Amino acid sequence: MPNTTIRQVEGQEMLDILYRLDNYAFQPTPPFPNREKWEGHVKSWSGTLYYALFEDGEGVAIASCPLMTQNVRGVIFKMGGVAEVSTHPKARRKGYIRQLMRYIYQQLKDQGYPLSCLYPFRESFYERLGYVTFPQSRKAIIKTADLAPLLKQDLGGETIFGSTEEGYDAYFDFTQKLQPNIHGMAVFSESQKEGAVKGNRNWIVKARVDGQIVGILVYSLKGDQMMEYNLVARRFYYSTSQGKYLLLEWIARHIDQATKAEIWLPAYEQPNTWLADISPKLEPVFVAPMGRVLEVPEIEGMETGPGSFCAAISDPDCPWNNGTWQFESRAGQLSISPAQTADCHLTIQGLSALVYGVSDPNDFPFRGWGDPSPALIDTLRTIFPPRLPYLHEFY
Repeated sequence: MPNTTIRQVEGQEMLDILYRLDNYAFQPTPPFPNREKWEGHVKSWSGTLYYALFEDGEGVAIASCPLMTQNVRGVIFKMGGVAEVSTHPKARRKGYIRQLMRYIYQQLKDQGYPLSCLYPFRESFYERLGYVTFPQSRKAIIKTADLAPLLKQDLGGETIFGSTEEGYDAYFDFTQKLQPNIHGMAVFSESQKEGAVKGNRNWIVKARVDGQIVGILVYSLKGDQMMEYNLVARRFYYSTSQGKYLLLEWIARHIDQATKAEIWLPAYEQPNTWLADISPKLEPVFVAPMGRVLEVPEIEGMETGPGSFCAAISDPDCPWNNGTWQFESRAGQLSISPAQTADCHLTIQGLSALVYGVSDPNDFPFRGWGDPSPALIDTLRTIFPPRLPYLHEFY
């Protein structure tokens, strides 16, 4: 039997393991990417922890944990992301990733992170590790000519154009201000300015009214055919309707340069209602993220509807969650305490689905997530109304 150990890795050791495993797993090879350029990219992202599993002294599996905060039902919690999960081919099918993930869960718990989110390579794999799927973000593909009516309006305010480097601080500040109002929104704990501005690969437009920023647009122009470019807006955020239409008006100014705009949006956005006749084509963006609860009693305080229930929670990968817990809404906030008897059984997936608001509890018996009675299902819906979480960060 091989000897396995798991520990945090840093510095050159981390770079050596990550370069071999991550690039082999997620890039077309050979060859591997330029080592110097790749290392510069990795080093530019701050606030990330790395953990590796060693088989007989060789690093054969690795994962990164970007540290974030996340709004869940109106409360900002610490949230540990998981990314770059990769294994050497000779070490696959040995259960190493589950071992590594369990180690990471323990580390995040010990550091006060009660939640975790990731972008899966396969949803079913991470569902078995306790995660549940969020609604899919979408891109709205719009003909820029359909936004032309906005060019005839006096929208007030102003739009300020600049490079990523010039506008990053305003962008980061604006996303932090939006976070308390958007369920599921996660923001890196540390500014990622160095990584974001390297190469100045995007433009940033700020919509400003009376000295206040009310919208942020981050975009680039793609394509090979001059005057038929695609304006790709990976960030389209606003705090007021005026901000939204100022940003759309900026996109409309590219009618003679870009034939279409591709605007990345949260699932809750309804771009077909923005203007008459724009008829956007909606397509998925990236992969749908997933989230899970790491420590049950530490998610107290989030906004909930009236009611209470007791549930026996089962979580094979975070054994500290196993047990019977009372969930009670007190003055509109969730309170959690140990209990003696249970009204139902819930897996950690079932509880996570309630917390994030992504699945109806009536589905739980069919997903293998629990056995609430019909009467209790109504209570669960009242305490945890359905929501559409939006993660925001890509990692």
